[in-house]
Amino acid sequence: MKDNKKKQPETLNEEVKAEEGLEEESAKVSVEDLGIDRDEMSDEDYIAALETKLGEAIHEAGECKLVAQRLQADFDNYRKRNATIYEDSKALGQSIVIEKLLTVLDNCDLARKYLTDEAALTGFNMMETQILNALSGFGLQEVEAEGKDFDAKTMNAVERERSEEHAGKVIAVLQKGYTLNGKLLRPANVKVGYFE
Repeated sequence: MKDNKKKQPETLNEEVKAEEGLEEESAKVSVEDLGIDRDEMSDEDYIAALETKLGEAIHEAGECKLVAQRLQADFDNYRKRNATIYEDSKALGQSIVIEKLLTVLDNCDLARKYLTDEAALTGFNMMETQILNALSGFGLQEVEAEGKDFDAKTMNAVERERSEEHAGKVIAVLQKGYTLNGKLLRPANVKVGYFE
């Protein structure tokens, strides 16, 4: 055991000396790589040459830093752009699918009028409610129109009916309108009251 303890410090000293030797050698290599021949120069010329090389290296390092910063900014912009494209594509895909399902919901409204069996009507209403709840999870909301003032931004007036008390108001919704995440997906087709 004593022999092992004595060998460890000697081994450590040898490793340290070997590393110091490598550092000195790499320092010599780097000075030689500068293209400066120390033997042919005075001390002042040698220092001036080293300062020139140092200035060039600092300038080059600054340029490399600027390039790295530009590349980092470009990469950040690329990531943000891809995230935006992903979200836009996702929203577009959802809106296309949901828009196709609106026809199914319209047909549900039409079919309800012809159901006479109470149990079938209850089951039908539950199924429609489940579909609407699932779609509302994606941000679908019905445009509220019945009895409201006509709003050209969210409604299409497809019929008019003379009515003094309902002038400018929606009398009936002929086809429901929907928004998806706050954006109009389909305007409501409505009958509007008017009075002249």
